[in-house]
Amino acid sequence: MDHRKKNAVYSLVLIVAVVAIWMYRDKTEKEPETVTPYTFVSGEAQGTTYNITYQDTSERNFKKAIDSLLLAFDKSLSTYRQYSEISHFNREDIDSLVFISPYFYPVMETSKKVYEASQGAFDPTIHPLINAWGFGKEASEFPDTIQITAIRDQIGFNKIAFDEKAVWKLNSMIGLNFNAIAQGYAIDVLYDFLVSQDIDNLMIELGGEVRTKGKNDRDLLWSIGIDNPRKESGINERSAIIKLNNEAMSTSGNYRNFFVHEGVTYGHTIDPRTGFPVQRDIISATVIAPSCMEADAWSTAFMVLGLEASKQILETQTTLKAFLMYEDAEGRLQEFSSETLGDNIVLAE
Repeated sequence: MDHRKKNAVYSLVLIVAVVAIWMYRDKTEKEPETVTPYTFVSGEAQGTTYNITYQDTSERNFKKAIDSLLLAFDKSLSTYRQYSEISHFNREDIDSLVFISPYFYPVMETSKKVYEASQGAFDPTIHPLINAWGFGKEASEFPDTIQITAIRDQIGFNKIAFDEKAVWKLNSMIGLNFNAIAQGYAIDVLYDFLVSQDIDNLMIELGGEVRTKGKNDRDLLWSIGIDNPRKESGINERSAIIKLNNEAMSTSGNYRNFFVHEGVTYGHTIDPRTGFPVQRDIISATVIAPSCMEADAWSTAFMVLGLEASKQILETQTTLKAFLMYEDAEGRLQEFSSETLGDNIVLAE
């Protein structure tokens, strides 16, 4: 075989080899996967704002559905809507309510569980007390002890009855206010909707309360900052960062919502057992729970209970985690983290 034939054969073999290698690599080396971008939607609801981030392979925008759900929710549980279900129930001439929406019974059920477990520290029947202290829709003069005591003796979650279809007043003065649990529950409603749409990675924030699933756009657990209640120029604005692993989080505190009367500072959290705004050592209570409704209710309960009673609750309520900021006897800011938070909390230095 002359050299020209040899070169032709060699070239043919080389081409076949190159093609074979290319085909092999094509089969064994996957193309880089296209990362689905995260969608961000925001809006106004319940006197505050919401911010939702989620990853959807179809890149759908759920804002209209989200706004519709929040509107329907408010028509059921908002005391600021004159014709809501709860406003109807709170009328003095009404002694019962047959549920119209699917939202009333679940919040009643969870409220009862937290009311009993907290020994009355959380109680949505404080609606008359909220109005008496001027924290409701209408302004009120500073109440006296006799007035508050009279109202306190008439309220209590044990003075209502309910089932899956209706709720009844056992005392005509009873009124319901779910402001300490409804915002968290609204987040759960939005969460359930998005999950039903096959969304696996999401973060919902409404009025500072949060629920997450999966991971963020950096493939990390969602990280949420906790405000420093005494932030001043030159110090950290965050006391901690908490990583949520398919969990919900709520923070309650009186360091922003308070009023001063005759030199005394009163927070907006009322102790249902005394009828008066709380004067406890805890100034900020952050609770992590499986649902935001639970986190919301318990963060309020811890504000009422105080540090030591809250620690006892955490020993029995094993699904809860907490980060509590409180004042010691000298008025210094201290922190308590439940052991269950583990490495998912990073404290500011």
